[in-house]
Amino acid sequence: MSTREKIIEVALRLFGEQGFARTSVAQIEGEAGLLPGGGGLFRHFRSKRELLTEAVTHRLAQRGDWEYLLDPEFSFVGMLDSIAPTASRVDRLLLLSEMGLARLDHNRDVSRILMRDNSIDDSVLAAFRHDEYEVVMTVVTRALTELAGGADGDWPAAAAVLVGAVSHYWLMADIFDGEHPSGIDSQRYLRATAELVAARLDEASEQ
Repeated sequence: MSTREKIIEVALRLFGEQGFARTSVAQIEGEAGLLPGGGGLFRHFRSKRELLTEAVTHRLAQRGDWEYLLDPEFSFVGMLDSIAPTASRVDRLLLLSEMGLARLDHNRDVSRILMRDNSIDDSVLAAFRHDEYEVVMTVVTRALTELAGGADGDWPAAAAVLVGAVSHYWLMADIFDGEHPSGIDSQRYLRATAELVAARLDEASEQ
């Protein structure tokens, strides 16, 4: 790992754990193996704010299991037909929700920065909107449209509700040290969410 990459990894973790404002340049330098306060960070980034923006962008570019979903030819229903041909609509939506929760876990530090830190600026929000939220919304909207089987419906709005519900669960559980304050585990919560969205899909199919 290069020094620049090490700085990014350390900075993301510290920003996520402590917040942007409470994390000092010297602390980042020290944990990245540089001389604390020696200015080594500025040989790679012009400012702490530039580091934050680039670190968030860097992490969001790591698509992992989501990469294949971005292919315009990818079919969510086709994937499920191949691996779980008898799965109900609710089970299919549950899988989609689980994938979303896993993505939030993959981006844990970025999620904390964006959802819990009000000291970040517009450049970071713009990077998140373009590189993450709009991408996830495209994937989920396409999946709901496929699951609807051609039935008319405001699937972008339904996707926003689904994404929001999953994100809210992750945020509340993270705030309360990994356990949702309701005491409801992720499987119960995600299944309930899937059942609500499935009911909307069923309603559209019957019209």
